[in-house]
Amino acid sequence: MYVAVVGPSGAGKSTFVDLLLGLHHPSSGSVEISGLEALTAIEKWPGAISYVPQEIQLVSGSISENVLLGFKNDAQNKKEVLSALKKAQLNEYIDSAGEILDSNIGDEGGKLSGGQRQRIGIARALLTNPKILVMDEATSALDAQTEENISNTISKIKDQCLVIVVAHRLATVRKADLVIYMQDGRIKAKGSFEQVRGEVPDFDTQAQLMGL
Repeated sequence: MYVAVVGPSGAGKSTFVDLLLGLHHPSSGSVEISGLEALTAIEKWPGAISYVPQEIQLVSGSISENVLLGFKNDAQNKKEVLSALKKAQLNEYIDSAGEILDSNIGDEGGKLSGGQRQRIGIARALLTNPKILVMDEATSALDAQTEENISNTISKIKDQCLVIVVAHRLATVRKADLVIYMQDGRIKAKGSFEQVRGEVPDFDTQAQLMGL
């Protein structure tokens, strides 16, 4: 399933992500994943929940080393890296024979564009084949075409895991199965993209301005 969380700045979207990742505890109620509190679930099932933040931290080294960060750089994992690169639309790092072009990305990724950094973060998150993939503004640095490609990728993997995308750019969330509109820390509306447009005038205006 593909869930999009949208709303104006300060609506509570980032707090929602922090609660889901177990970084904050709710003042009342609970956030549970498969019957367990979020942090407990993350600790019990490492790799089952992956996160793509706004700022992607990179190290001086190769593409594979940055995607594998924390994992062994061996032949088997290289196959997983190749698969993750394809899913994240990093085709410029795959040669005509289908092998990884493992060039050095410079000091902390200094040779990369903002979009390339973001896509490496996405590839890293997909490496463990997560059951839940959380993306916080994860396409903010991408050009429109690459953003559309990754949106298509999300649509393809949503049958394999729950994908939760927090974004301002509405083109990212058009294909979501469920759109959640937040305002002032609360859910104001939820439903399909068109249903939320019909219920929230500001959301509809934003969509019209983007030609959607």
